[in-house]
Amino acid sequence: MRTDRRRMTIRALLLIAAVTYAGVPWEAVVGFPLDPSSSYLSELAAADQPYGLLFRALDASTGALVFGALALRSRTGSSSSRFARGAVVALAVFSGLTILDASSPMACATSTSDRCAAADAANTLGLAHQIHSVSSAGALVAVVASGVLLAFAVASDRTRFRPIGREMVFAIVGALIAATVLVTVLAMLSAGEGKLLDGGGFAQRAQVLLISAYLVVFGVIATQHWVGSDRESGTTIGGLR
Repeated sequence: MRTDRRRMTIRALLLIAAVTYAGVPWEAVVGFPLDPSSSYLSELAAADQPYGLLFRALDASTGALVFGALALRSRTGSSSSRFARGAVVALAVFSGLTILDASSPMACATSTSDRCAAADAANTLGLAHQIHSVSSAGALVAVVASGVLLAFAVASDRTRFRPIGREMVFAIVGALIAATVLVTVLAMLSAGEGKLLDGGGFAQRAQVLLISAYLVVFGVIATQHWVGSDRESGTTIGGLR
């Protein structure tokens, strides 16, 4: 596969991944079955939800598409800093945990049932539910870490990146960090209630949309600056030689 075609394919895979992960458009398509003001978007994939299979399939597709894009990148010659390689590895972790997340759904939507919320607080909803909680949090940490490392990579090589590209990366990563901090605080304030404080659901959905935006930006950066020519040697999955 020629380099230009690889670049287009990687970008396309990450663009589709951004669409499948976005959640909010798909939530609108099914008619907002949960209160978007106080529910977590991931509750739509719970085992007791009517569209749970759809949202689990979307999440699993996201993980597979991201992994496919990174695997395709690994077959190209690439030249990147340790920060860039770290961003790639962290995104690979995100893809794996997202697939695990989708395969281990929540037992029930906690914002719709006091009984479910109480059982969740007591950790009595089963192994799959607990795996979901851990993998979901891990995936979030991984994608934020990838964003931070990408920002460091861009900041450390000003000769390679145009100002508008750097500013876009900084804006999206900064907004993602701010949204993550806000949602974390709201989750802590509403711990044990099974749902976020009113308005917190919107912040959590904004966080998810920012992750989707990051996937698109990552695709542009990775293909424009870190995919070498066909004559260069290949790399492993994380871009590590």
